[in-house]
Amino acid sequence: MEIFSGEDAVYVLTITTASQSLIKINKQLYDSLTNSFKSFITSRELLNKNFAGFVTTSYQLHNLLFQNVPVYGSIIISPDGVSFPFEALVINKNNQQPDYFLNHYATSYTYSVKYLTNEFVINTNASNSVLGVAPVQYKNYLNLATLEGSDLSLEKINKYFSGATSFVFEKATRSNFLKNFPRYNIIQLYTHASDSSINNDPVIYFSDSALYLSDLVPDSRPVTQLVVLAACETANGKLYKGEGIFSFNRGFAALGIPAAISNLWSVENESTYLITELFYKYLSQGLPTNVALQSAKLQFIISSSSKEKKLPFFWAGCILTGKVDTIKMNQSHQWIKYIGGTTIMLLAIAYVTRKTFLATK
Repeated sequence: MEIFSGEDAVYVLTITTASQSLIKINKQLYDSLTNSFKSFITSRELLNKNFAGFVTTSYQLHNLLFQNVPVYGSIIISPDGVSFPFEALVINKNNQQPDYFLNHYATSYTYSVKYLTNEFVINTNASNSVLGVAPVQYKNYLNLATLEGSDLSLEKINKYFSGATSFVFEKATRSNFLKNFPRYNIIQLYTHASDSSINNDPVIYFSDSALYLSDLVPDSRPVTQLVVLAACETANGKLYKGEGIFSFNRGFAALGIPAAISNLWSVENESTYLITELFYKYLSQGLPTNVALQSAKLQFIISSSSKEKKLPFFWAGCILTGKVDTIKMNQSHQWIKYIGGTTIMLLAIAYVTRKTFLATK
């Protein structure tokens, strides 16, 4: 689905394997609904206070965009300007049990249709799988809150893969990141970020200093297939007319990295850790990136004992932008240990059983 917002109208081009459609929708209505939708989705207070209003807005926006357009399975969205999470659109008007877009579609986003046709050079023989970076604490002059638990979340993620490396606390420096990240298949960042700064540039913080989008220049061409930016507002940036949003995930794309997972608003730490861990769980099982993220969000919603945590504020902020792929990496050898241990146990049971049988014969 490609969305083009003109001066007087909005055009929505939808292409499926079976059909194509181009519809013209009222720009004033579209802008009003998207602005209201984004106001709801980014505020836990507003969602708690007026969830019925959110459901109504979300349902109306869904119907406006998908006017008699049959969509199945996976969907790729090419938005015009600022993105919003289609996963949180509601396809029924039920305040008690809203049927989210997430329940039916594995959703990803792209900068343009042309971007999807790019041929990315992927080194499938790269020996390093995941580089995790979590400063946890920051230099005093940066005036940033401690991200407790981010280092522990990296430990959980690393269990799914071999060749995983983590830079935490004082090792999570700007220079360490720039020097090492090009050698890894996946980059996992747990840190603070902002879509703007005093330099009028998106910024990501490390334990010792800040990295601005304009400074994202690695020493070598990355072999990286996916960057997971588990930090606030990393999907946002400055809007250039005709060019789109220039954000950190766009910056990584310019380096030849085909996909990024980033956040549209300031996220809640514990929910972010859990969704990220679940994503890697499904990714390590061989699921494509879009399905792995969809599955992680669905499990998060189902397993949340808190009714509030089921609100889309907690799970809809992280989106996948770029190419959808199944990432093949060196997986953890724990399964070998498990099989080996199980085999030994079965042999022991067989030995004891045979000995007992002979003794009674």
